[in-house]
Amino acid sequence: MKYSDNEISTYLFCAQLPQTKTNPLTIIEWNVVVKSLGDHKLEPEVLLTMNTEELSNILTHATAAQKKRIVEKIEKRRNLGISMVELDEVTKQGYGIMFRANMPKRLKKLTSKFLPPFFYYAGDPSIFSHVTLGVVGARDASQEELDKTAQIAKEAAKQGVVIISGGARGVDTTAVEAALQNGGKAVVFPVDGLSKWVKKTNIRTYLMNGQLLLMSTQQLNATFTASYAMKRNQFIHAPSDMVLVASSKISGKKASGTWEGVQENLKMKWSPIYVIGESEGVKKLLAEGNAKPFTTFDDILKDEQILNRNKYEQFDLNAKKLIKFAINNGMERQTIEDKFENILNEFFDKVNVSCGETVVKSSETHEAVQLSIEDLIKEESN
Repeated sequence: MKYSDNEISTYLFCAQLPQTKTNPLTIIEWNVVVKSLGDHKLEPEVLLTMNTEELSNILTHATAAQKKRIVEKIEKRRNLGISMVELDEVTKQGYGIMFRANMPKRLKKLTSKFLPPFFYYAGDPSIFSHVTLGVVGARDASQEELDKTAQIAKEAAKQGVVIISGGARGVDTTAVEAALQNGGKAVVFPVDGLSKWVKKTNIRTYLMNGQLLLMSTQQLNATFTASYAMKRNQFIHAPSDMVLVASSKISGKKASGTWEGVQENLKMKWSPIYVIGESEGVKKLLAEGNAKPFTTFDDILKDEQILNRNKYEQFDLNAKKLIKFAINNGMERQTIEDKFENILNEFFDKVNVSCGETVVKSSETHEAVQLSIEDLIKEESN
């Protein structure tokens, strides 16, 4: 796979590279860099060639302390010259790298404050185009809670709803296995690196069948860390159209990962929460009006917010496929824009005529269409 200079630059300065002890830029530091570059109408590729003085002057959004750290990290990484070797190795092993420009809108609900510069992934990213149900819960959930979780995941498979989970034992594993075994799809954000997962025969089968997508910001061979276990909760809650809490303790002296993830969701208003069972966390969520009992998918999927979000994402996905097809067949930007405009005019002319209405073509409508198409082309080209 060919990577752009912007992607090479992003990876070089943000990845945990196993061949070096130099530290990558944090999400906060990378956001400072990107905002600063944007102010000067520059892109990350310039970091590969910019000298120290130029780099220091360009970091207009950085504090003095941040500027010093960022410049030091970039200088050390720039001298390595190993980014492409690492990228090539990742690709040869069959993994993909999803940079921000290519992330689905549902992931961008995280906003730049939480959104990593890239994810490693294995599987089919188009899985994100379906309605999604995040599933979270305690590792030591009761058998009754696990049975109910499996039942819901099985029904999700029938309804075409994708399960999103963290892949931990207990509730997470129960939901994913029930969905996959019944022909459904799932997205898993494991705590450890992806290489451990893809070694499993059943996992490889689901990946090849297009049923499973694995995603992580960790190195491919990374091991469990408690800090990342907490962090990846964001990746479950934010892209989900709805979240099921199957079992949860309440954080006390010892933090509950499930509870902390739910509280962050409530604070950020990422996704509506539904619950099952009688655990203390579930009771508290219901008592405070922060969750609803899970009833049936037929009831929940009538939620206008969920329906509209999925419709827009399906439209974006299909439009991008058409634009990619056009670009691959040598069409220029203006030709693509004209094609879209002609089809839109033809379609709405037919619709309005059939309704007996007068067709009014305003300049405002034309501008809106052009802007939306241009945005899509820009995303696809990136």
